[in-house]
Amino acid sequence: MKTLCDRQELQDAFAVVSGIPPLKSTKPILQNVLMRAADDGVTFFATDNEMSARSALSSVKVSEPGVILLPAKEAAALLRELGDKTVAIQAKDGRCRIECGGGAFDLLSPDASEFPTEPSFTPEVEVEVAAKVFQAMQRMTSFAVAREETRYAINGLLLDFVDGCLRMVGTDGRRLALAYANLPSNAQRARAVVPLRALQTLAKAVPGDNDETLRIGFGKNQMRFTVGSIQLISQLLENRFPEYEQVIPKAAESTIEIDRVELERNLRRVAILASDDVRMVRFKFSGNELEMTAESSNVGKARQTMTVDMKGKGGSIAFNPDFLIDALKVCELDVVRMDMTDGSIPAKFTLGESYCYVLMPISGT
Repeated sequence: MKTLCDRQELQDAFAVVSGIPPLKSTKPILQNVLMRAADDGVTFFATDNEMSARSALSSVKVSEPGVILLPAKEAAALLRELGDKTVAIQAKDGRCRIECGGGAFDLLSPDASEFPTEPSFTPEVEVEVAAKVFQAMQRMTSFAVAREETRYAINGLLLDFVDGCLRMVGTDGRRLALAYANLPSNAQRARAVVPLRALQTLAKAVPGDNDETLRIGFGKNQMRFTVGSIQLISQLLENRFPEYEQVIPKAAESTIEIDRVELERNLRRVAILASDDVRMVRFKFSGNELEMTAESSNVGKARQTMTVDMKGKGGSIAFNPDFLIDALKVCELDVVRMDMTDGSIPAKFTLGESYCYVLMPISGT
């Protein structure tokens, strides 16, 4: 195999797949990336047997087609450090030579015939969405995903396509983030819980300002994401996802509109004095005033008031301040809408035109 590649395109294409191989594995061959050079260009493929990714570059001159394995960690680090415009890659006798800017680097290469083949995938349902819209949805929901294993599949994001609307839901049982996008599709309903790592890998590979279309293929046990020359296939989580629609409050006794910047600034200050044992800030609404209080027996207490626009009777409710701050970080609006009934029922926050957040209160305090 012998190729001459544009350095930047080579770096970008390799970076898409280089995060897939495990750093440690009982199958060391999975720690490599398969490079395939053909007359129509170069492709890279990597897998950990649960997730796989493929990328391609066309700005390449292939003088000798061939296949070789590159050690993912070392090759990625090396390519990031190269400076010249073009990179020559040649494979021969179990070694891969990378030449650039007067430097020559020889990497040992295992037998490529032992590497797993690319998975076959036929979607049962396929929908299309703007890549930048999907990435925004992922950013607005992924922070709410549970990091621990549970009997429910809440350590991944639910993708639920129904009635021409794609919904993305993340929850850890104490909060729930929902983003949605209306799509010009009449495909049948499809839903799947995707591991968070797969969507984080996709986010790194596809910039948030990407104007291309993302194709999402729903399968029985897998899901495929395709944008441009990038393809990612992931196994799905098998456990049942909670019935999220039942969690979202349908009505409220009070509706409050709050300046987002002022709310986040004030909440951060008050949260400093919230106890580490029970992270809690109490919100008390009366008239058009919000009073936030927190107390720690070892440190002291805090009180902060601010003006709000309220309709309804108001009341008192307590939250973990960190959970609300997480949501405010990704809020799209200048004014946050909060719907609440009392201190024992979850509150709903409208944080964007297509984004809502449900937060469980801290009760019994």
